[in-house]
Amino acid sequence: MSIVAVQRALILLKEMAISPNGIGVREVARSLSYNPAVVQKSMQALVAQGFAQQDPITQHYHLGPAALQVGLAGLAKLELFRVAHPFMQALADNSGETALLGIRHGDIVMYIDKALSNAEIRLDVPVGATRPLNCTAIGKILLAELPDEEIDRLSQAGAFTQASLHSVTDAERIKREMIEVRERGMAADREEFTLGAMCLAAPIRNHEGRVVAAIAIAGPTQRVDSAKDQLATQVLACADNITTALGGMPQFPS
Repeated sequence: MSIVAVQRALILLKEMAISPNGIGVREVARSLSYNPAVVQKSMQALVAQGFAQQDPITQHYHLGPAALQVGLAGLAKLELFRVAHPFMQALADNSGETALLGIRHGDIVMYIDKALSNAEIRLDVPVGATRPLNCTAIGKILLAELPDEEIDRLSQAGAFTQASLHSVTDAERIKREMIEVRERGMAADREEFTLGAMCLAAPIRNHEGRVVAAIAIAGPTQRVDSAKDQLATQVLACADNITTALGGMPQFPS
């Protein structure tokens, strides 16, 4: 592969990384002044190596699993990861439940770190795993930051998944729930993704007040539900501690 081809592939990777809706061949070719046929060949090469994947409905390209693996390998150098992990570990130790850190990746949630519960029966999610926005507590925190128009777009794009009997996929119901999430400053997922599992999440904000991630605890429904008020307080405090450490303004300043 020539240096020019490598450079072009890297530029296309960057375009996918910054575009929440993925990139279309003709649109990106026009914006970068590339030949569409050349862009198509580059995208096919990236797909073959797992660095890109194509949405069968929109035909747009998004980052693939190989790109995520490379990105995750560098997470230890990122400020969010470095700052958040000690607080996550403390949350897991004090709550007795698994702590998860997630971000929005395109139209889904991606878990980028975890601190496991010491309980014999616990929840565990692989780092790098992805989940729907509509039926996870972290996803709801990220959805709550979006305008109604974006929630409608996600719905029309098929981003809302019926993962369990309790999942909510209707855009209007989701928008009503997001009002409550904003008011409470936290979100809950009670068996909406996995039967028998419950999660509580709160937002992490940067210095601009923008939500950049969310922290959650996850455990068996009966155990989490029976202590949900105490656990909610711990999750909120953890999120505010991480936010403060990042130089942001916490939800509930002391």
